[in-house]
Amino acid sequence: MDLIAPSNELFAWQIGSFLVMAGYFGFTVYALVDMIRSDFREHHMKLIWAMLILMVPVIGTFLYLSMSRRTKQNFRRFNPDFSKLKD
Repeated sequence: MDLIAPSNELFAWQIGSFLVMAGYFGFTVYALVDMIRSDFREHHMKLIWAMLILMVPVIGTFLYLSMSRRTKQNFRRFNPDFSKLKD
């Protein structure tokens, strides 16, 4: 009967590994979408980050999430010309 019904320990490992893989997949999709929508200081950085995320799966994703702010353009929404403000 043990051959037909899976043991509880095996089932717990399968659920745990599924949750870890689903979480990693979510981080990867988030990193790819963020990379596509972002503007970088240098044009080739988007290609480099895409290759790193896709070719070096675990390390590339978390490197992008932790280091990409340094290579993105900094857009400021501050208007220093106050004369254009309307009352």
